[in-house]
Amino acid sequence: MHKDILRRGARLCLILAVIVVVLLPVVASLGDPRAAFVTFVFGPINDMRHFGNVLEAMTPLLFTGLAVVMMFKAGASNLGAEGAFFLGGVAATWVLLKVPMSAPFLPIVAIAVGGVVGASVCVVPAWLKASVGASELVCSLMLNYAALFIGLYVVNYHLRDPNAGAMLSFRIPVDGKLPRILEGTRVHLGFVIGLLCCALSAVYLYNTRWGYEVRLVGSSPLFARHVGVRTVMVGLIAPCIGGFIAAAGGAIEIEGMYSRFSWTDLPGLGWNGLVVAILANNNPVFVPVAAIFLAYLEVGGDLLAQNFAVPAEVVGVIKALVILFSTVSITARSPRVKRMLVRALRGARKLNTEV
Repeated sequence: MHKDILRRGARLCLILAVIVVVLLPVVASLGDPRAAFVTFVFGPINDMRHFGNVLEAMTPLLFTGLAVVMMFKAGASNLGAEGAFFLGGVAATWVLLKVPMSAPFLPIVAIAVGGVVGASVCVVPAWLKASVGASELVCSLMLNYAALFIGLYVVNYHLRDPNAGAMLSFRIPVDGKLPRILEGTRVHLGFVIGLLCCALSAVYLYNTRWGYEVRLVGSSPLFARHVGVRTVMVGLIAPCIGGFIAAAGGAIEIEGMYSRFSWTDLPGLGWNGLVVAILANNNPVFVPVAAIFLAYLEVGGDLLAQNFAVPAEVVGVIKALVILFSTVSITARSPRVKRMLVRALRGARKLNTEV
C-alpha cells in the first residue's frame, strides 16, 4: 500500500513537472506572466461559474473514462468509446423527439435506448475478434467513423429542423431535459449519475466474482482459461458494459447540456476518456480524480486563450505529454518490460567488454 501511494505520488509530480515545463515558456513570453499564471491555476475556481464549467466538462469524461477502464480491465484493445458516445447521443435524441412520453420516464428511456444502440460500436469489434480473429483495435477505430456517418444520416434525414439554418435537430422537449443541480451553473444530474457509475463499477470489479473474472482475464488470459474462466464470454461482456456506459454518457450529455442535437463531428470526448483511463491507471475509483484534473486543464487553457491570446493547442500538447509520460511510467513497471531492459543492458555490457 505504501509503495502504491509512493508510485502515484511520483506520477503526480511527473505530470505537474510536464505542465510546468510546457506552460512556463508560454507564460513567460506574455506581457504579464504572473497574471497569466494566476489565471491558469486559479481561474477555474475563482468563481462559481468557472468552477461549474469544470464540473460540466468533467461529467462526460466520467462516462467515457469509465467505459475505457471497464474494457481495458478485461484486456480489450477497444477504442470504440468515441463512436459509442456519439451514437448514444443520436439515439437518445431520436427517442426524445419521436417517442410520446413525459418526464421523468422520457429521459430515462432515452438514456437506456442510447446506451444499447451506442454500445454496438464497442460490441461489434469484440464479436469480430472472438469469431474470426479480427483486430479489435483496428475494427473499433474504423467503426467510430461508421457511427459518425450513420448518426449524421439519421440527424440530417429524420431529426433535422429545416428552419434552423444549419444541421440541427428539432428542439429537445423540456420533459426530456435533466434537471440542474447547482445554481448559477449548467451542472446537471448527469454529474451525480457519473459518480454513482464509478462507485458501482468499483464494487463490480473488486467485490464480485464477475469482476474478479474480468480482472483475471485482463491480467493473465492463459491462466484464466486454465482455471475454467470463459474468456470469450468475458471478452464480450466487458465491451457491452463499457460501450453502454460511453453511449449512456452521450445521451446524458445531450439531455443535460443541449437544447438541440448539434454535433457534426465526433466530439472527441471518447479520446479524452482514454487519457482519463490512463491517468486513473485503469481504476474506476480514480476516474473522478483524473476527470476533474483533465477538465481543470481544459478550463484553465480556455481562460488563457480568452484573456491572453494563448493558443488552445497548448493544452493539447500538455495532454499528449501527460499520456506519454504516464504510459512510460506504467509500462516500465511491467515484468516483461523489465526483463527486456535487463537483457538489453546485459547485451550492451557484453558488447562494451568485447570492444
